[in-house]
Amino acid sequence: MLVLDAEKRVTAAEALMHPYFETIHDPEEEIDAEKYDDTFDNMELPLDEWKRITYKEILNFKPPQTSDSKETAV
Repeated sequence: MLVLDAEKRVTAAEALMHPYFETIHDPEEEIDAEKYDDTFDNMELPLDEWKRITYKEILNFKPPQTSDSKETAV
């Protein structure tokens, strides 16, 4: 599973099917991730602007509300 070449690496879905995750993987607990917004990835901005954007993202971050999973349930 630990392969640097992305073309040869297993996908996340394939990795979850590996026997190592058998005891903790529960498809019913899986949530679909939001599509990645890559609008900033190729922008040429001054460092101060990147800092401002990053700080704004940190302030606006709201952790997802999830029920207890097998890993955190007591």
